[in-house]
Amino acid sequence: MKNLLLPSWLKITLFMVAIISAINVLAFGYLTAKAAFGQPLNPLIEIADVDLQLDQDAPPAVPTMVVGESSPTPMPTSLPWRGTDRVNILLMGIDRRPGEPFISRTDSMLIISINPETEKVSILSVPRDLYVMLPGRGRDRINTAFVYGAAGNNPAGGAALAMQTVEYNLGIPINHYVLVDFSAVINGVDLLGGVDVNVPYTINDPTYPSMNYGYDPLYIPAGLQHLDGIMALKYARTRHQDMDFGRSRRQQQLILAVRDKAVALGIGGMLQQAPSFYQQLEQGIRTDLSMDQMIRLATTLSGIPSANIHSEVLDQRYVSGHTTEQGAQVLVLNNNVVAPLIQQMFYND
Repeated sequence: MKNLLLPSWLKITLFMVAIISAINVLAFGYLTAKAAFGQPLNPLIEIADVDLQLDQDAPPAVPTMVVGESSPTPMPTSLPWRGTDRVNILLMGIDRRPGEPFISRTDSMLIISINPETEKVSILSVPRDLYVMLPGRGRDRINTAFVYGAAGNNPAGGAALAMQTVEYNLGIPINHYVLVDFSAVINGVDLLGGVDVNVPYTINDPTYPSMNYGYDPLYIPAGLQHLDGIMALKYARTRHQDMDFGRSRRQQQLILAVRDKAVALGIGGMLQQAPSFYQQLEQGIRTDLSMDQMIRLATTLSGIPSANIHSEVLDQRYVSGHTTEQGAQVLVLNNNVVAPLIQQMFYND
């Protein structure tokens, strides 16, 4: 249902807040566990109707937009969203420091599926070290697809190859993409007035990476903590204490905290904050969603209860270690285990 009384700029802002509340934006580190050998490397072709004869040439230059600009005609790898059926969005966090171009590794990848008919949302976090087939390039880590497709300075081309890669290897059709950088997370949390998070155990990371590729020692005591934008980013990004899978769970915890804070503000609070949100976030987000699609998403997401959000991480239950011929330690899917999960999250709900 649409709220026709809200101006378009507010609806766009509400959409951006909804996206931030689903962000798992931050860089995954390298796993230190010893890799196993002989794991299956084939894509999950048996669980969905995925065209395995993907175009092996360079991906199409999918138009992109800075939120707030006029909308281009989207050219996703699957059919564009019409507003009433299920839509699958690939949300990618860009490991981008201040002053750098909008081209870097997608060290955070989430597949977000929204079903307006059932009023359910599925969120699946994909590890950056997942070893997959990149159409037209061969096998590599999944977080390299965006950089290869971008070919220098083309974020839309990078997004297109990343979308194709997810479709081919996970059997999940992707309709659209959203790219988010560090600044959007920091500014978004600050504009909400910070978030409250129950830290389950003390975080002590003396080698936490700074924005200048140095070290910025991090200490967060256990217990209920109020985090501003910078500290929220650090909480979701630290990995040295418990590696990637623990970090993914913290990121999902932060997502829910951001969502709770945004909902608590209500329409009155959002009206007050909307101009600041728009100004602070527009440079940190790129997407191929049209203006109308963003408005529809904003209104749809605002009506879905928390109990209908199903989130999972492709962790040690679904992946195994593998050593490539070049000696790199990566992760491969345990197809028989992950197939029922994907079927449930992206086809049944």
